[in-house]
Amino acid sequence: MNYATVNSLKPIEIAITEASRALKDQDRVISSSEIVKQGHRRTRGKAAWQRRALVYGVAAVLVLMAIGVSGFVSPVMAAMLQKIPIIGGLYSFNGPKLNHYASDVNSSANDKGITVTVPKVYYDGRRLLLIYIIEVPEGYEPIYGSQINLATTKIQLNGKPLSFQSVVGMDSLVSTNMYRGDVGWDLSSDQAPQNSMLTIPIDQVGPVKGNWTLSVPISSTEVNKTIDTAFPQNASTTYDGITLTANKVSKGPVYTDVSMQLRQALQTDGKPISKMSLVELFGVPMNFNVLDTNHRFMNVAYFTDQHFKKVGNEKIWDFTIHFETPSSDVKAIVIEPILMVLYKEGVTEGNCPTIPQLAVTVPLN
Repeated sequence: MNYATVNSLKPIEIAITEASRALKDQDRVISSSEIVKQGHRRTRGKAAWQRRALVYGVAAVLVLMAIGVSGFVSPVMAAMLQKIPIIGGLYSFNGPKLNHYASDVNSSANDKGITVTVPKVYYDGRRLLLIYIIEVPEGYEPIYGSQINLATTKIQLNGKPLSFQSVVGMDSLVSTNMYRGDVGWDLSSDQAPQNSMLTIPIDQVGPVKGNWTLSVPISSTEVNKTIDTAFPQNASTTYDGITLTANKVSKGPVYTDVSMQLRQALQTDGKPISKMSLVELFGVPMNFNVLDTNHRFMNVAYFTDQHFKKVGNEKIWDFTIHFETPSSDVKAIVIEPILMVLYKEGVTEGNCPTIPQLAVTVPLN
């Protein structure tokens, strides 16, 4: 961005700052109106939201003007745009804890009139999550689905191929000529450097071939400082010849990992003692819900690594589940298994039963 362009953006920057300040002022007006009568409060609330919508609209127009003038969003502009709630949401993760522990990186690459930017990344050694923004020129012809497929991109971590167990992500159109994407990797457990450099080579955006190589610094130092690790005692339940045990809990500010083991006793002929039929086609034959101690649903648990072995008269699955860390007032959780059932149309649709008899209570404090 040249000096003339920077100068042209100055009034826009000032206007955006003023718009943001106006929004905060509106919040103060609304929050201080509790002493007003109910009818008066409703009238003022409606008017305040109308004023707020006007501020939002002005801010959004100014943002589009800024992008139009510059042709791309620079790191400085990206940071400035985050001050506006409507636009700032494009550059932020959902969830305040995740967003707080994510790093602002604003790494960009431009080719063929297309700019790809990674404004924010979260990394804790086991999970890697990032936001990417694609800005395209007028006349760009999008392809169906995601414009970038980072799941198949040969990403490197510290100069070596990124080793991961699963990846999911996609992007979609969020405003005129702009796409936002989110992608997340569950990393291999043997790969956990605290401070690293991620290299993302992109050779195609939609139908356009080119070269967009991003260098993204990542660090898990701040997250690791806050992780509490515990080895719970007696966090184990046995039912129908099957034992479920929680061996280790790593409670972080954003995610909690629980290392678990599932054991199934076998008869001398190798057949299971249990009456339950375990589907072993997809690894661990159960899914898991996270409940509070009153058995109310809190979260779905997701698998990271898993391993199977047969020792003597037992089948053993070692695995790790992770879920969003509950609020600090939650001192214990219940991990409840869900039995996997093979699909048969009209017979087992939606019929994967929970197994409360195998639920394990796990302390988090």
